[in-house]
Amino acid sequence: MDDLSIEVGLTCPTCGCTEFESEQPGEDEDCTDDRLFTCAHCGRAFSRKELIGANAESIDAAIDDMQGEIIEVAAKELKRAFKGWKI
Repeated sequence: MDDLSIEVGLTCPTCGCTEFESEQPGEDEDCTDDRLFTCAHCGRAFSRKELIGANAESIDAAIDDMQGEIIEVAAKELKRAFKGWKI
């Protein structure tokens, strides 16, 4: 399937800054919802879950913008998968 990844810039809900600091997880650690991010401007700390929740509108808008492309790629994949089948 084509690469349908997109980056959505997250902003601090307090000051609007787009830069955050966070400790990198170790090799054996996953990025959990409890991982803390600190705004580089105002110093407010957010868990990953809180930061994503505060930016839900932007994330949803990015998904909505990609909706047509996602459907197009899925249709191509289905055509390719069923090519040569007789119904």
